Amino acid sequence: MEYLYKISEQAGVPIELDFENLDGHKYEIPCLAANLSNSDYEAYVAIISGECLAKLYECYGSRLLEQNVRSFLQFTGKINKGIRETIKSEPHMFLAYNNGIAATADHIELDETRHFIRHISNLQIVNGGQTTASIYNTAKKDKADISDILVQVKLSVIKDKDQYAEIVSRISRYANTQNKVNDADFSANNPALVEIERISRYIFAPATPTNNLQTAWFFERARGQYKTLRIKEGFTKSRQKAFDLKYPKKQVVTKVELAKYVNAWQETYYGRSLAIGPHIVVRGNEKNYARFINYNLPDIKHIDVAWFEDTIAKAILFKAADKRYGTKLTGDHIGELKQVVVPYTLSLLNIITEGRLDLYRIWKNQAISSALSDFIYDLMKQVNKFILEESPVSHYIEWAKKEECWLKVRSNEWSYNLDEIRQDFIDEKNPPKRNHKSDVGDEESDRRHKECIIRAIPFSLWKKIETWGRDTGILPPTLTSLASDIAYKIKNKRKLNDSDISRGYRIYENVWQYNQELLEEADSLAEQDRKRANEASSSMSSADGQDEITLELVQAMVSWDKRRRILEDWKWKAMKDVADGMKPLTDRMKYAFYFNLQKLKKAGFPN
Repeated sequence: MEYLYKISEQAGVPIELDFENLDGHKYEIPCLAANLSNSDYEAYVAIISGECLAKLYECYGSRLLEQNVRSFLQFTGKINKGIRETIKSEPHMFLAYNNGIAATADHIELDETRHFIRHISNLQIVNGGQTTASIYNTAKKDKADISDILVQVKLSVIKDKDQYAEIVSRISRYANTQNKVNDADFSANNPALVEIERISRYIFAPATPTNNLQTAWFFERARGQYKTLRIKEGFTKSRQKAFDLKYPKKQVVTKVELAKYVNAWQETYYGRSLAIGPHIVVRGNEKNYARFINYNLPDIKHIDVAWFEDTIAKAILFKAADKRYGTKLTGDHIGELKQVVVPYTLSLLNIITEGRLDLYRIWKNQAISSALSDFIYDLMKQVNKFILEESPVSHYIEWAKKEECWLKVRSNEWSYNLDEIRQDFIDEKNPPKRNHKSDVGDEESDRRHKECIIRAIPFSLWKKIETWGRDTGILPPTLTSLASDIAYKIKNKRKLNDSDISRGYRIYENVWQYNQELLEEADSLAEQDRKRANEASSSMSSADGQDEITLELVQAMVSWDKRRRILEDWKWKAMKDVADGMKPLTDRMKYAFYFNLQKLKKAGFPN
């Protein structure tokens, strides 16, 4: 979905850099070439100024980081905060404190001395994205002086085009040491995960008796996506509330959690070997995720709406079992083996029911039944007791990580009555009809979402955006002019056409990337606009009390102008909506209709 993410891996236009004329500036990039002789790559160590790095980010933004394994994690981690403080208080020490950046390119051109970089083709920062973004954002947000900042660059120029992706991936993996990077981060761009993310943005959970709002389960393919999008989308209090209602924090599922929910549900064999089982889940997130990627992540062609709904049903099952097991704080916990017993019990449940549990029913209800919850609880108590009694060692969790433990649990005779949960089984005579489409989403929903964002930006803020875009040169003249047009259309509640919406959203994206602080003014400026409108309305009423706008008067104006068409169509339609009771007659409407009345009176309207 374009308004949420550019989540498909698209081949963008390569970044071509001319340091003799980079956006009107000349930068000297001293470098040393490594004495290498191979067919894979050339290596250089360079020094780039903070000003040049910030200019690169300003010009190309996230395109510079397309091969990076994560989204920029904001100023939340200790490393990012440390970078920011160094920039502000000790910029001259930045080169000494910072590890620098690792970058790749297709081609490099040096000057005549071969000591300075003149031109780079297809530059990508594969490690050091937080350094780059931190320098840019601190300069913009804190107005920090970055003229003394120097950054070390390790530049690898890939010569072997066939091995480009693999070499870049390894560079990112082995060079990334500033923020801790989990192995899971390196698979963020896996096509199957991209597809899961895409589908998740379109699929809404059904409304239920306990929640009459349709919500979405947010699959976080890359760390930091949820927080970044919440900041981007929630630039006003009302929009932040709407975002939280649509994407409740409790319905965020990371790729590591997804792996846990899927692997805990069903065994997977690789040949004759048991590749996936609950004992793998017990080994921890990273080891379990590695098994998921290698053995249990479906091919992209098998990922559709039904697969996603079933996967979320498994998440609901896991969360429900986890909650029923209890904790020390609640005082009603079964024991101390929750991380073992929950996945073991769910795998056992799937085997006991022979895969007949109706996952679609769980998806539709967004919960499991009381009977199923009690069944799981009773089974968990048995599994917990069994492991404590049968473990050959005192470290029960360590034993539970072994296949031997799971096989012993699986082969045990358990006490249960399937009739208690028969209602939770798939009705074999009338199985549910499932949606196996993957081409979900539509352009109209995208359009509505973008229009909501554009209209959430008040008139005064659009005018400030116009001024900012013109003064900084970030917005071309056509877009600064459009910002003004949109401002007045919003002020007068006029219709936005498709071009307004697509290009207006492009303006919003630019503001988000280069000046987020502007968007933070939305609420206060909207309040100022309301006060001005109310003051103007009061003033108008005082000056022309005899022309008080009432519902009866609006109805008369609509009827009189129906055939005469004195007013523009959109103005007449706005009054008709009020006359027909489709919209309320607010003070803002009265203020606008007052001018309609003056125009009609000049045309002969009897009042």
